[in-house]
Amino acid sequence: MESKFFSGIFEGDSPAGVMLGMGLTGGEFWPRPSGCMTVYRGQDGDVDFDSIQAVMEIDDDQVAIGNQLLPANSIWHYVRCQVGGCGLESEASPACIVRIDENGDMFGNMPNIPIPLEAQQVAGGKIRLRWRYSPIDQEIAPTSFNIYMDSGSGFDYDNPIDNVDYDLGKAGEFIWLSGALTHGQLYRFIVRSDHATEAETRNTTFVAAVADSSGPPAITSITASWQEDV
Repeated sequence: MESKFFSGIFEGDSPAGVMLGMGLTGGEFWPRPSGCMTVYRGQDGDVDFDSIQAVMEIDDDQVAIGNQLLPANSIWHYVRCQVGGCGLESEASPACIVRIDENGDMFGNMPNIPIPLEAQQVAGGKIRLRWRYSPIDQEIAPTSFNIYMDSGSGFDYDNPIDNVDYDLGKAGEFIWLSGALTHGQLYRFIVRSDHATEAETRNTTFVAAVADSSGPPAITSITASWQEDV
C-alpha cells in the first residue's frame, strides 16, 4: 500500500483515509481489493498528488467533485491514477485542463492557437493576414477564426472585425484580406481560433503592418536599344 494512504495513527480518519474508506480497517489495511481511481488537481500544471480530490470506482466514467472554488483567470489540471488491489498507485493519466475566465466561469474545450501569423502590405492600402492551424493535440477543432484589429485604441475582444471559416483552409493555411485602410496608419492584428459552442483561444500575440496606398514610385526615365540579329 502507498505510504500516503496509510492512516493507522488516525484510524482511517485522515483526509486521504476518509476519501478511500480506510476507516473500515482502522487505517491499517487497504480496504479496496477491487481497486479504484484517485483524482488529483494542480494549478498551472503543478499537480498536488498528496491531496485526493475524489475517488472513482474502476468502471466509473465520470465523477462530481465538490468544493471547487477556483479563482478567476486561472488554469487547473486534473488527473487520475489507478490504484490496484494492493493499494499501489499507477502513473497519472493525461490531464484534463480546466480554464477559468475573468468572471470565474469555466471555458469549454479550446482549439489550438493559430500560428505562425503574418501580415503583408497589399496594394490599395490593404493588409493581408496569413496563418496556419495544426490540429495536433487539439481539445476540439475550431469552427472559425476571429480577427481583431487595433488602429491605436486597443483591441476590442468582444467585437471581432471579421471571421474566417475553418472549412476554408487549404492544406492548413488561411488567408484574410482587409479593405482599404488609412494610408500611413499602423495596424495591429490578432487571430484567435474559436469554436461556436465551446471556447475561443486567449492568445494576445499580435502582428503589425502599415497601410500603404501610394504604390511603388513611378518610373522617371526609360531607355531602349536596338540590336540587329547576326
